[in-house]
Amino acid sequence: MARWNIGIPNSSELRDSKREAVLREAASSFNSRGYHGTSLEEIAQRLNVTKPALYYYFPNKQAMLKACFDQAMDVAFDNLARAGRDGHSGLDKLRIALSDLLDYFISDHCVAITVLEEGSLSEADLAEVKDQRRRFEQGLRAFVAEGIDDGSIVPCDPKLAVLALLGSINWVTRWYRPDGDWSREQLGAHLGELLERMLSAAPAATLRVEPAVDRMPQP
Repeated sequence: MARWNIGIPNSSELRDSKREAVLREAASSFNSRGYHGTSLEEIAQRLNVTKPALYYYFPNKQAMLKACFDQAMDVAFDNLARAGRDGHSGLDKLRIALSDLLDYFISDHCVAITVLEEGSLSEADLAEVKDQRRRFEQGLRAFVAEGIDDGSIVPCDPKLAVLALLGSINWVTRWYRPDGDWSREQLGAHLGELLERMLSAAPAATLRVEPAVDRMPQP
């Protein structure tokens, strides 16, 4: 017997979808104008809703900021788990985890917030976010250590290597634009090769990715 409502979102799914839209807009505003430079009125206006409508999903702006960090870390831990399952060597696992993280950061549904805004969190929320990040970094360091042991990664300090790699990826949210010099695919491939050249025990002699397209207007 056919069911006419197949594929129609229920009330819970619709609420989750709208909550996600609020988070995406909040994250975009926080990253471009800063937490303190963003108001709930501006977020509501960009979503074409009233300010009171936002309170149905979040009690205040601080809760939005914390939710952005939480969701981004959920994605990071999912990536870490997938890398552990699918990767073969330590380098392979590290590449998968960081490539997935980068792909999320430059996707349309990303709600990741630059680390510069961590200081806007409450003391309790900041402690929780730092603990989440510490556990994620420990997972990445374990991949680096595994790579050193299996010979896929050159001997190095795992902590320093992870901090350097995450530092470059975290800044992507500040400068990447879909209509900029690189497509998502080019950026992911290019940074993936840079990662390999930095840590691989047998780095490629040359970069294989095509250079960025110069989109500056000609005089």
